[in-house]
Amino acid sequence: MKIILFAGGTGKRFWPVSRVKSPKQFLAIIEDKPLLRIRYDLLREAFPASDIFVSLGQQYRHEVEQIIPELPKENIIAEPMMRDTGPAVGLAIAYVTKMFPDEVIMTQWTDHHIKDPIAFITAIKKAEEVVKQEKKTVFLAVPARFPSPHRGYIHFGKVLDSQYGGQIKLAEFERFVEKPTMEVAKEYIAAGTYGWNPGYWAAFGQDFLKGYKDSAREIYDVVTEMVESDFSEESCEKFSKLEKISADYAYAEYLKPEDARVLLADIGWSDIGEWIALKETLESSPESNVAIGPAKDMGSEDTLIYNTEADKLVVTIGLKGFVVVNTKDVVAIFHKNDNTKLKEFLAQLEKDPSTVIYL
Repeated sequence: MKIILFAGGTGKRFWPVSRVKSPKQFLAIIEDKPLLRIRYDLLREAFPASDIFVSLGQQYRHEVEQIIPELPKENIIAEPMMRDTGPAVGLAIAYVTKMFPDEVIMTQWTDHHIKDPIAFITAIKKAEEVVKQEKKTVFLAVPARFPSPHRGYIHFGKVLDSQYGGQIKLAEFERFVEKPTMEVAKEYIAAGTYGWNPGYWAAFGQDFLKGYKDSAREIYDVVTEMVESDFSEESCEKFSKLEKISADYAYAEYLKPEDARVLLADIGWSDIGEWIALKETLESSPESNVAIGPAKDMGSEDTLIYNTEADKLVVTIGLKGFVVVNTKDVVAIFHKNDNTKLKEFLAQLEKDPSTVIYL
């Protein structure tokens, strides 16, 4: 099996700590090493370096070479321009498939936290086994712990197999649902047959590409041309003009129930691609506060304080459900329910020459 780690985002939902020049996946957010390194080290417990690839924008190649100097240079897949996850996944799959035409490939994302590494590795191995036995795509889903309109969901059907003490269950695949309303998300939780979609998908490389050829022909044509031409200038120019579309919409949502299986894996997964998810990862309870860096609070609850300056104290009083972030040049304060509005806010900064320095 070959595993592709995607590390190409700019982390807008994690601003102001994550910036264009230093995205969150290259920062030490929750431990003393970058998120990319944390995931790489976890995988190295079970896979050789030659089986691990990293996909990212060309401008970040140097960061990967510094963070993982032992990674083979040919295992770095550099997009000439970032066009969302649809083109990125297609390009990475085409690249690895050309090198290893008969291999199972799994996609993973680096801005996630895994609390149960053993269960995670076990799930990866199980996914590979199912792909080889059934010749289907395997979508790894994680338990949906609460209703959220900010997550993608995977609807699964009949449970076919259970192992690792019931933490890993193989089930029939029903469909994808991308970011439902809060009301619908509550119905999913009540139903008990929906898991969150972390984007961990496994399939034979050739089957991935066939899916792209059927559902996203333009992406397929461009990425295969890029790989076959060794990233020619002409093909890279075509890539830069591809529609920005997620891999969920370009590939996954087109699969029929008979094309896939779901592996529901309780691995202690959290998405730390946004501030509210970081709090969820570190909190002792939903009502508790989480403070990183010098901070003092009185009477607040369900609040995250993230202070990057050791010689500055952040003080909060009576907040409820807020995020407070202090960096050397920006102080950001917003309600956790408005975390998704950071992208909209940053779009405004991009239009103002006097504030673009804060991106």
